[in-house]
Amino acid sequence: MNKRTGLMLTTTMMGIATAACAFCVSQAANASESSTVNSANVTQNLGAVSFNSADGGGHLNSASVKSIESTELENPSKTSKLQKLAQNSKYSEPTSEKIHKTLLTASTGNVLKNNSLDGNAKTQNVAKSVGEDRSVHEETPVFDTAANYKKTGEDDNQIKYTYVNNTKKITNPFPDVISDDEIEKAFKNKETSVEKIYFKPAATSDNPNPKSELVRNRFLKNVDGEYIVYKVFNTGRVSGKNESQITSSQGVSVNGSISKDGSIYAGSEQTITASAEPVDFELNGYTVAKNCKKSIDIRSEYAFKNYLYLKLTYKYKFNFERFKFVYVYCDQAECNTSYNRYFSAADAQFHFVDDLQYRAKNPNGVDKYGKLKQRGNSDTHPSLTDADKKRGTLMSSVPFYEIAGLADISGTSAVITDKAAFYRTDSGDGKTSILSFDKDPDIKHAKRPTLADLTGKNIPGYVYWDNDIDKPQNKNHEFANDNDTKVDPGNHYLSFAYEMKDGKPVKRLTRKHYYVTFRAIPTQLVVKYKKSDGTFESNAKYELLDSGNAKIGNEFAAASGDVTTSNKEALVNMMKSSSTTFLKGFTGYLSNGAVYLIPGNYTVKPTAQAPEGYEWVVDSNKQDTKTSADINIGLQTGNTTALQFITFVLKKKPTPPIPAPSPTPEPTPTPTPVPETESKPEPKPEPMPEPDVTPEPEPIPVPDV
Repeated sequence: MNKRTGLMLTTTMMGIATAACAFCVSQAANASESSTVNSANVTQNLGAVSFNSADGGGHLNSASVKSIESTELENPSKTSKLQKLAQNSKYSEPTSEKIHKTLLTASTGNVLKNNSLDGNAKTQNVAKSVGEDRSVHEETPVFDTAANYKKTGEDDNQIKYTYVNNTKKITNPFPDVISDDEIEKAFKNKETSVEKIYFKPAATSDNPNPKSELVRNRFLKNVDGEYIVYKVFNTGRVSGKNESQITSSQGVSVNGSISKDGSIYAGSEQTITASAEPVDFELNGYTVAKNCKKSIDIRSEYAFKNYLYLKLTYKYKFNFERFKFVYVYCDQAECNTSYNRYFSAADAQFHFVDDLQYRAKNPNGVDKYGKLKQRGNSDTHPSLTDADKKRGTLMSSVPFYEIAGLADISGTSAVITDKAAFYRTDSGDGKTSILSFDKDPDIKHAKRPTLADLTGKNIPGYVYWDNDIDKPQNKNHEFANDNDTKVDPGNHYLSFAYEMKDGKPVKRLTRKHYYVTFRAIPTQLVVKYKKSDGTFESNAKYELLDSGNAKIGNEFAAASGDVTTSNKEALVNMMKSSSTTFLKGFTGYLSNGAVYLIPGNYTVKPTAQAPEGYEWVVDSNKQDTKTSADINIGLQTGNTTALQFITFVLKKKPTPPIPAPSPTPEPTPTPTPVPETESKPEPKPEPMPEPDVTPEPEPIPVPDV
């Protein structure tokens, strides 16, 4: 949508309010003539016009807000006579760049206690027509129908209806939201309307049945959904032939350009667009329009005979940066105008971390001089083209991501600012600086620490070192009561960015993360080799291991003379000295040959050559002396610093015991070899004698006797 369309949308919204107010002026003037009401009474009626809003919406009197017109809200057409009347009566929309601060701290207006609500109001109680007893419940609910709305015109911006009064008693269509008792109590207290605004998230796979929630401030939600307005107008102040009107706008979203790395451009004529968003318009239980991107204007020749039960459902997307809508009720007595404008909320979190750990986890966040870079101001946007970068002032997305693996110092808690509105317009942004400062005009709207509050934090055993907070681009790069801090675009404001996927925003990021670094006061390690005569070895070395048994640098020189303690100031100066170098893994410092360790666990091993038959062991009263020393370096929390001494002494190597001779085993006799016997041929078996085959003699016959 182009800029002209955006201007038309905003002009349409303003036209609703100004025309309604002009209508009120005209009606009041007519009433003055017909009823001989003096001009003083007319003025009093005009003064009753106010900006009413729901819980969290604020109750504003436009005369109390200094108007600074932006091109976004300018009307390119001529101002009509009716609009001039309205503007002269100071009823036009407040447009100050700082309006968000007034909105966010305004009173809650005519808002009653929240009832349970699942987003779908059920008809229970019956509200009767104006002036009648409402304590009696009707058997059958009565709502408006199409017969009550006669369409009289439609153009690109508006649909007009003439209202035909419902002679029956209208039923309260949303008693679960605003009960009849609440309505009667409010109107008895001279309230002109009762309103509640809810937000209902869109259904998702994780939350298929979302619940509506009461809107309590002007901060936009970061999920898709609907803003639902429930409002009841008291129309009982006028009766008879007195023209009345109820009008509502479509929703309008105002958004700025986003770069493909999730950074955003400061507001300008080239980077801001406005879009019409659909609304469902329901009056007295009847849906007049659905998914409508035009304003609805309903007028009645006669005063409305019932309370007006208005329900407006505005469709909302998570990436709307500003969202606004207007609805107005006017009659002879007054105009009740509601400007609802919602903004993205932003804050910042300041972490107190170990400086050396910061450098280890985020080496690209350190400049060539050893200073921490400002997180947003140092972003070169490497994924963007030169054309992208020249499109406008970029506000980096880098500060919205925490540094992985970097933990807060034990015993500290991060400082979080109050939430503040941030929105972009074509003539400058509504914004609040990250940090407060002397004579800060915004401190009453959003509490933020000063830089001194952060850098002056007392952490036992640590000293302040550096920070990566984005600063204004003034001479001293400090937060001050000047345009560099309060007006000029930059990264030093509470703002937002986007998480991107496939070149499209998928999530709005609203919290910046900055780091204030401190360094632990180190402990000097003094290692000595004590000889048998009580003197100390010179030119001796030792080896140092970290808690993971990894070697830290090369071998280090042992001391051979007296070493005295250093005060904290001297240690800080040592850490800042250009001749000081870091130990491997940022475990400490090496300065003039001396080793200074930060808190942690270490192992010291002797490497000096011991005399023949001797070895170096840790000087200890214990019997189980070791050839290496395990040490734990703690925080230096006292007024004076301590030294960590390790002394190795010579100890004669124990003579290994002579093992007793083993008994000589008796030799096992060698077995006499048995000569191999010659193999004799097996005797051939003697042949078996052949059987006697001599025939037996034939028997001699015996003669018979």
